[in-house]
Amino acid sequence: MDNVLNLLLQLQEIDFQIENIKKRLKELPSQIKEITQKKEELLFSLDKIKTEIKHLEADKRERELEIQDLEDKIKKIEEKLLKVKTNEEYKALLREKAKAEEKIMEIEDEILNLMEQIENLKKKEQEAEVEYKEKASILEKELNEKENELKKLEKDLNDLEEQRKNLIASIDNSHLKRYEMVKEKKGLPVIAVINSDTCSGCFMVIPPRLYNEIVKGKNLTNCPHCGRFLLYIPS
Repeated sequence: MDNVLNLLLQLQEIDFQIENIKKRLKELPSQIKEITQKKEELLFSLDKIKTEIKHLEADKRERELEIQDLEDKIKKIEEKLLKVKTNEEYKALLREKAKAEEKIMEIEDEILNLMEQIENLKKKEQEAEVEYKEKASILEKELNEKENELKKLEKDLNDLEEQRKNLIASIDNSHLKRYEMVKEKKGLPVIAVINSDTCSGCFMVIPPRLYNEIVKGKNLTNCPHCGRFLLYIPS
């Protein structure tokens, strides 16, 4: 019986390792996704600032073109002023020129405001680039670690499943069936270690006669309550 119990203990140890690896394999994809999202958010924040700068610079160029058009208009007005023949026409052209000059001043104020916004955003862009380089480097390292861990665990799982396959070939069918049945219904551990008359798996009291048999090591015994194999280890 000692040999069977030893094989079952080895099987249980492998199953514990497999269970732990599978649990970790379920956790890793979400952790990898979270790190990837953090990287994308950092890049998105930086790209957002760059896009805002481009839009403001485009607005600034449009305003500058408007000023150029107005200056061209003023030049034409000034040329017409030299040729006018009536006082009314002269006054009308002056009013048109003044209106254009006033519009230029308004646009110049808008350009100054845009330049200030651009300057502030460029400062933010520099700060965001420094932050991205620092944090992205850390996140990339974490990502590589998680991905490497994932690959290693997948390999370890394959190795353990192969070990399990080889091991169960050495266990007699009746004990193996009992083991698998208890594992499916109760989960691990399948083998409950005891040093008193209480099963450490279900915490129920073991009948005295059965307990005595377990202590004497006569038979490989299962708990009458939960079905787990019982292993007596003196305290």
